[in-house]
Amino acid sequence: MKKLMATAVLGLAVTVSGAMAADGGALFKSKGCGACHQANVKTVGPSLKEIAQAYKGKEGELIKFLKGEAKPIVDPAKFGIMKPQLNATKNMSDEELKAMAEFMLNH
Repeated sequence: MKKLMATAVLGLAVTVSGAMAADGGALFKSKGCGACHQANVKTVGPSLKEIAQAYKGKEGELIKFLKGEAKPIVDPAKFGIMKPQLNATKNMSDEELKAMAEFMLNH
């Protein structure tokens, strides 16, 4: 009985933590990132495809950039346009930043 109860509690904990995991795509949209970054087309900012290529294997660097702790590597000339948006991403949790970075890198 104790073993069954422990298994049930563990299963519930995993389900709850999975349900609470950040949704990178939803965060990307809710923070307004899609206004400047499209999937495959460069508009105001680089496309997600360009970002994914530039940060391939460098998720940590992308997260540092979103925290305001690293310089841009995709299109430094347009960094001035991005600066105000960094105020929104700097305040995100590490879990949210990781989820958003994963979303961006999977394009």
